[in-house]
Formats: sequence, C-alpha cells, structure tokens
Amino acid sequence: MYKRQELKNIVEEYFKSSEYKIVDLLLSNENGAKILEIFADNIEGIKIDDLVSINRELNEIVDTKLETSDVSKLIVSSPGAERSFRYLWQLRKHIERVLEIELNDGEKIEGKLISVEEIPAEIIFLEITKKEKSKKATIETRTLNFKDIKESRVKISFSNKK
Repeated sequence: MYKRQELKNIVEEYFKSSEYKIVDLLLSNENGAKILEIFADNIEGIKIDDLVSINRELNEIVDTKLETSDVSKLIVSSPGAERSFRYLWQLRKHIERVLEIELNDGEKIEGKLISVEEIPAEIIFLEITKKEKSKKATIETRTLNFKDIKESRVKISFSNKK
C-alpha cells in the first residue's frame, strides 16, 4: 500500500521548521520506481548546498519514519525557470524582469514586473509595452490580482537587451 499522505505529512513537517517553503510536491512512477520530487524555495532563493543538505536529511527521515520505503528516489530541487510561480513572495526576486502570464480567463500578457504588494490584496504591477504598426510604442501600467493568474513565469531571453 502506497503511503502517499503519510509521506506528504513527513515532508510538510520537515519544512515547518525550515527557512524554505514547499513550492510543489510531485509523486510519480517511472519504470516501476516511485519518485518523490520536492521543489523548495524562499524569498532569497535556494543554494545548491542547501538542496543537497535538505535532500540528505529528508532521505534519512523518510527511511526511518516509514516502515517500508515506498519511495525509490527522492529529489529536492529549486522550482526552476520552467515552473509557474505559485506564491506571491516568489515574484519579489523577479522585479524588473519580463514575465509571461496567463490569466484564469485565458488572456495572455507579457510585461515587466514593476512591483509586488501583499496588502490590502495580493497584487502585482506590470509595465506593458504596446506597439502598433507605424506608431510609437506606448507603455501602460497594468495591475493584476495574483488570484486571477493561472500561470506565470519569467520570460527566458538570450539577448543582451534589457
């Protein structure tokens, strides 16, 4: 019997006393091997040495707390650029970067993150450049409620332009 909830509780308990937060937790099955992937982060970011340490500690805890190891492989990593932001605090370290956002209603937006505010509501401010044919580009500021965002991530750019 797979002890999914017990495993989740162990991981959540570990992170309660940590400076890092769980951004995502995925359980998968790959060629019969059960893999637990934990994506962790904090407002300052997460260092590779910390990931290694968390991985080692969690492996030991899971091995001792579960009667039989239902996990063949445990992986702890940072969310990476391809994962959508799940928490408002994750956006703080990306101010001045261009975001690609999809709203719950399907609208897609691209703009530079100007600021993030938690009070009175969780909102973000974007600078959006609008360019129409044969007209000068205009910049508009747009305010978005974080709860209205379905997906958001930093736009990866390989040019030297800012």
